[in-house]
Amino acid sequence: MSLYPETPTKTRWLVHMHHRMRTASLALMFVASGMHIFAKNYSAIAWALLAMLFLVYPHVQYWRASRAVDCVKAELDNLLLDSVLLGVFMAALEFPLWLSFAAMMATLTNNAANKGWRAVPKNLLAMLAGALMWIAVRGFKFSPDTDWPVTIFSMVGICGYVLVIGNAGFARNLQLRRVREELRTREKELLKANQALVINLQEIEELQQQLREQATRDALTTLYNRRYLDATLERELASCKREGKPLSLIMIDVDDFKKFNDRYGHQAGDECLIAVAKTLQASAKRASDLAARYGGEEFLLVLPGMDATTAQRLAEELRRSVEALEIPHEQSHSGKVTVSIGLAVMTNDSYKDVAGLLRAADEALYHAKHGGRNQVRLAAQTRRAARVAESVAANLVQLVWHPAYESGQAELDAQHRALFGHVNDILAALLLERPIDEVAALIDTLICDVAEHFEDEEKIILASGFPGAAAHAAMHRELIDHAGYLVSRFKTRDLDRGEPFHFLAHDLVARHILREDREFFPHLSAQC
Repeated sequence: MSLYPETPTKTRWLVHMHHRMRTASLALMFVASGMHIFAKNYSAIAWALLAMLFLVYPHVQYWRASRAVDCVKAELDNLLLDSVLLGVFMAALEFPLWLSFAAMMATLTNNAANKGWRAVPKNLLAMLAGALMWIAVRGFKFSPDTDWPVTIFSMVGICGYVLVIGNAGFARNLQLRRVREELRTREKELLKANQALVINLQEIEELQQQLREQATRDALTTLYNRRYLDATLERELASCKREGKPLSLIMIDVDDFKKFNDRYGHQAGDECLIAVAKTLQASAKRASDLAARYGGEEFLLVLPGMDATTAQRLAEELRRSVEALEIPHEQSHSGKVTVSIGLAVMTNDSYKDVAGLLRAADEALYHAKHGGRNQVRLAAQTRRAARVAESVAANLVQLVWHPAYESGQAELDAQHRALFGHVNDILAALLLERPIDEVAALIDTLICDVAEHFEDEEKIILASGFPGAAAHAAMHRELIDHAGYLVSRFKTRDLDRGEPFHFLAHDLVARHILREDREFFPHLSAQC
């Protein structure tokens, strides 16, 4: 990058000030030096050099500094060059006392004011270097005397220069104080503006929150609205399918609500809906439960992870709670406001999408209303699933180990008891309606333990000399293969929960241990 760009950069305050002070001070030095050399009859060359130094030099330095890329740095470098040239000047005039003193004080004061005390030694060395250069060329001459006009002029000049430097510093400080005060004022204004901005942002956030509430809440009942319900129901259905959990959907309709409005007016109708909505919201006790207004006098309660039995019990409690409000309704059979409820439960992908689940709950609600109102009805598929669950609970019983089942071989007996325990863990998970993935993991553990047990058992009965050892091992392979087949269908939800458990508990474990294994027990006793 060139030090002198084609377009001059904007010069700074320091460069302008130094140019004015250097021009004025060197002009005074020219007058004082002219008076001195005039008395000593110096040649025309001396006058020319004097003019070049004191009259031309200041403008050359200003031109150089003002066109430099870093004008301030260039100007500070000029101060060092001033010291060198003044050293030459003092040596050339044979070190006149007051002229040398005035020149030295002026340049040292200027350097100290702009660079600090650390610059003083460097500038003294620069003046000494300038003087030595002259002495090396022309020799050392020392003539300190000056005439009284030169002495007085030098004394007045140096006093004036120091005063100018002081005044310049005062002006600069005054300007800095004004700038600081202006900055403090601007800072206060900025702080006030920032506080106002914070308040505005808070108001905007509150407004956005209100808008979000208005977008997702029903204005009358403050329950979630249909738009929010549709989005949430899709998400909850996908989540429950993924985790193998049930999803219960309760649809509520206020019985004979049109007649209520006709008899008591729309304001009373609104108050009735608000009261029912509060009762519905009170039933949504878990954080995951969602109460929403479906439309008109219809409401929905979404219950992720809740099985049919629990959901039916909650629906009955809700029905009784609305009835207990004792809101008069002369057009109703019971003489008070009641609700009809339809319940549908998604288990094991029983409903492929939200539309199917809603349709099932709506059909159940239809049967509740046309079946006499003020009742809870389950969707057809939910009723079938409930009957299956009741069948599982009735037919699948816990396995209990009895000492009579022991073979006398400690290792086999310990493994048999452990298998009984695994089966009972699976039964508990089924009765608690744990997710399919969790039940499948327990079943996989059971099958792995059974396979290891069969290997150990085959080694033991082979060593005992049991003649049916090969046939018994073949039976093991068939049992394991069929268990794997049933479990794979169970994991793809192609079987209900009872069928694989019945085979694992009764055929793979209990009956095999209590029937087939007892055939080789005598051989184990003989071996012992």
